[in-house]
Amino acid sequence: MGTRFEMLLYGTDETRLRAAAAEVTEEILRVHAQLNLFDPASEVAALNRQAARAPVRTDARLLTLIERCRELWRRTHGAFDITVGALMRKAGFRGDVPQESSAVWGMDGVETDLEAGTVFFTQPGIELDFGGVAKGYALDLAAEQLRECRVSGALIHGGTSSVLAVGSDPEGKPWRVGLRDPSRPEEVVHVVELADTALGVSAVHGRMRERGGRLIGHVMDPLRGEPAAGLRLAAVSCPSALDADALATAVLVLGEPLAQELRQAGLRVWIAAD
Repeated sequence: MGTRFEMLLYGTDETRLRAAAAEVTEEILRVHAQLNLFDPASEVAALNRQAARAPVRTDARLLTLIERCRELWRRTHGAFDITVGALMRKAGFRGDVPQESSAVWGMDGVETDLEAGTVFFTQPGIELDFGGVAKGYALDLAAEQLRECRVSGALIHGGTSSVLAVGSDPEGKPWRVGLRDPSRPEEVVHVVELADTALGVSAVHGRMRERGGRLIGHVMDPLRGEPAAGLRLAAVSCPSALDADALATAVLVLGEPLAQELRQAGLRVWIAAD
């Protein structure tokens, strides 16, 4: 995930809080080890090397994650897609030099067999990339650990762009998180209240590189096969941090039409356009 996680826990039993923090840290490190594309020994890196040749037996939790991402791919009309690894490589976000070869992507090229516990790529060249949801996924698992440890209130974030609240703050009120527009980083443009819910923020400015004399961002538009353009920022609040991250990424791609669709479904959505 390559980012910093921080957590704020409160309660009356300091020993329990320290133990809970240790368990959460261990879970986050496990997710990082499993999903780290830059570690050849990670499970996702192994899948990307082998799954186009034959079905690969895979950890049940990773299979469940892939299937959840497939549901979000369908819900977002294909705007969120974990098979954009080859697009990231082509754009130059997987090495120092952009790749000139054509890219292959698409969730319809990923087959899972839950009974056999395997993943198979029907098209050579597909690369899974969980960068859009890894932090949110880790936060959801962290929240499960905190609730099992009976922590009554917590705020935890990954890289400040994925935030999840467990319970309320020490005063019994929702946690308050400031949302900043990348064009005005010194100014809080929205204050989002979170109580047993999450906030996912997606923005093109997080990682950028120059291509053809212009700057491009690291968020890919799988519908066009190009870096997303048009919005500076998209943010979504919903109960799951994984879902919030995925939906924010999709809104950054599709813009107001998807934002309106999600609002009609009861979610909170914010966008900042160029």
